[in-house]
Amino acid sequence: MDKPDLYVVARFLDIMHRNGSPMKRTNIQMSLGVNYPRFTEYLDWLLTHGLVAEVFDEEDKGSGRIALAPKGIDAYNRLVDWIKEIIEDVKL
Repeated sequence: MDKPDLYVVARFLDIMHRNGSPMKRTNIQMSLGVNYPRFTEYLDWLLTHGLVAEVFDEEDKGSGRIALAPKGIDAYNRLVDWIKEIIEDVKL
């Protein structure tokens, strides 16, 4: 994906930030409201750019959970806050 939709990126970051802890891929995808192939494109883009990271614990079998990386928290603060400031009454 060369040029992601920044609104979808902002929603992804907002979902992760509001949850506050690592999430399963399916839970993120369902909250985001996109099909799974599209979700994996955004997840790959976010992983590649260091905005999210995959974390593993004893409960995880196979793929780990997805967590906001420090760079993702910074991006959330700047991008989502900007969207909320510019576009009044926006619901991410």
